[in-house]
Amino acid sequence: MSEKIVLENLSPKEYEHPLDRKAINTLEAIPGVRKVVEKIWEKFLQKFLVIEYMGSSLKITSDNYPEIYNLLDEACLILNVKEIPPLYLVNDPNMQAYAIGASKPFIGITYALIERLEPAELLFVIAHELGHIKSGHVLYYNIATYFKPIVEVASQLSLGLAGLAGGGFQIALNYWQRMSEFTSDRAGLLVCQDPKVCIRAMIKIAGLPVDRVGIDAFEKTFLEQAEEFRDFDYGAMNKFVKIMSTYDNSHPWTVLRASEFLKWESSEEYQRILKRESIIEESISMPQKLLCPQCDAEISENFKFCKNCGFNLQNLN
Repeated sequence: MSEKIVLENLSPKEYEHPLDRKAINTLEAIPGVRKVVEKIWEKFLQKFLVIEYMGSSLKITSDNYPEIYNLLDEACLILNVKEIPPLYLVNDPNMQAYAIGASKPFIGITYALIERLEPAELLFVIAHELGHIKSGHVLYYNIATYFKPIVEVASQLSLGLAGLAGGGFQIALNYWQRMSEFTSDRAGLLVCQDPKVCIRAMIKIAGLPVDRVGIDAFEKTFLEQAEEFRDFDYGAMNKFVKIMSTYDNSHPWTVLRASEFLKWESSEEYQRILKRESIIEESISMPQKLLCPQCDAEISENFKFCKNCGFNLQNLN
């Protein structure tokens, strides 16, 4: 492949998936959400994650592992990320990667990824996590990942999350977490600039035993499956099916993810970004509607109870 295009002055708004934007708007329309989430992060989650990852994982630098660090450096250059986040090697046999931390984010990758992925495929994974950081996903994403233990601790410390947990907050949070993956997949594609590399990385992460089975045949089948999803409309999908089919999953179906970024890769929007013709116009900010976390009905700041379902909105203060 020819030398990759550096995307100067790239804004995350240029490649943000519309379902990601819609989901985060719905999430932040719940009264008190941002305030409670920031409080949870400051009082509890930040300290835990710093100890969990930075205290037990090895930091990768240009001196001790230049081959991997250079991939991070390349991804930051292409995505226009000025401050390179720390990168940690996690002792885990599962192929996983993480973007962690709100104010000072860092990336964790497991040694299984390094062992099983080719450098170009690993570049896609690192760029995907970097996409979460560039788009400002990390705060809500970390809350979603550790939601159940957070609720227990928060209720004991009176941090205000208990009122949200009983309503639609968790559903909205989990749904947004899955939709944010579409945006970060686009970031990974923008760095790799080769959809075949992205597909191969996804196939391996999905669990293909590459040591025993050739990947080429599976790649053809995977692409055929992705093509079957081309006309799939996740946004218009029946709400009950949409929630129940992926309620406990942090990521959308792998084939659907591939289908989404393949559709985008063939779009005019993607080509304009590569040519640096994409211009983002800052829209005039409109007052955001407040929604009840129980039933999504529109409410007002001075409501004590939702007039539609009776949910106690005072729990959110």
